[in-house]
Amino acid sequence: MKGQLIVLLIGVVMAVALSGTCVEAQGKKPPATFILGDSLVDVGNNNYIFTLAAANHKPYGIDRADKVATGRFCNGKIIPDLVNDYLGTPYPLPVLAPEAAGTNLLNGVNYASAGAGILEETGSIFIGRVTMSQQFGYFQKTKEQIQGLIGQPAATQLINNAVYAFTVGGNDYINNYMAVTTSTKRRYTPPQYQDLLINTYRGQLKTAYGLGMRKFIISNMGPIGCAPSVLSSKSQAGECVTEVNNYALGFNAALKPMLESLQAELPGSIFLYANAFDIVRGIVADPLKFGFTDPVTTACCGVGKYNGIDGACRTIGNLCADRSKSVFWDAFHPTEKVNRICNEKFLHGGTDAISPMNLATLLAM
Repeated sequence: MKGQLIVLLIGVVMAVALSGTCVEAQGKKPPATFILGDSLVDVGNNNYIFTLAAANHKPYGIDRADKVATGRFCNGKIIPDLVNDYLGTPYPLPVLAPEAAGTNLLNGVNYASAGAGILEETGSIFIGRVTMSQQFGYFQKTKEQIQGLIGQPAATQLINNAVYAFTVGGNDYINNYMAVTTSTKRRYTPPQYQDLLINTYRGQLKTAYGLGMRKFIISNMGPIGCAPSVLSSKSQAGECVTEVNNYALGFNAALKPMLESLQAELPGSIFLYANAFDIVRGIVADPLKFGFTDPVTTACCGVGKYNGIDGACRTIGNLCADRSKSVFWDAFHPTEKVNRICNEKFLHGGTDAISPMNLATLLAM
């Protein structure tokens, strides 16, 4: 009986150990993961450039195990971290880090940069950022380095089998179209600007395919009209700003069919449409359901109305005591808890959260 109990315990331990790394459990090597986009997925590229958009200072990272402000715009983990936790693979390094070289590239690389947008000029108010065209340029260099490491046939297989996550678009509205420092809004009506973004993005994704990318996870635009940075200047009583959310809704409504058409056009491609808007909007609409008790209109960290002054999350500002009770960490970015909710929906949710399949299904292919 004692021996049977030991065997049972070993089985339970093995099952738990394998539960978070289902790809390896199926006898498959987890794919490399490459990340492109903006501050929602930046893991520290902006640490290496001169920019006003930086998160390498306290209290960023306050809920990490090591308490280090790595450059992630969060109190803890962001969604790419959680995906790699699920895969059981190392976190891809920021491409600008000196360590992003040699065999470290084989796990994937993170090219995302706070301030970046679909349009090249987006984010210029921050001075420095790695634009999307520059991110593609860095990926081409990574590809060449991988070929030098393992040879072209193996490199082609690694690149084709990898997963590519794109999170971009919010800055094109918040820090371009809506910014008083640009003339963009005077030059384009909302429909014209939306068409410009979608057509430019379509061209970028075709470029990505030409570089060897095949498996795409494309996040739609979240409810930017609910961000404390927007509420601080446009909301009367803390309600989400409909006009701004409508920008996101229009963009998202055009994004999904664009991805479907690309998948039909590009042989061997898979485009997953991740519905961040509805997930986060659902949290904001019913925060108690998810365990959030602090006012959803107020960022945990910052100063000003709703703690919504962008870039003001510093040790001299306000800081909530329990980040698990807050939806927004700073003026624009969600807390780790929100990231975990989104990640779980993307991994295992239905087509209302991610379509045409969930991320776990893609990773197991």
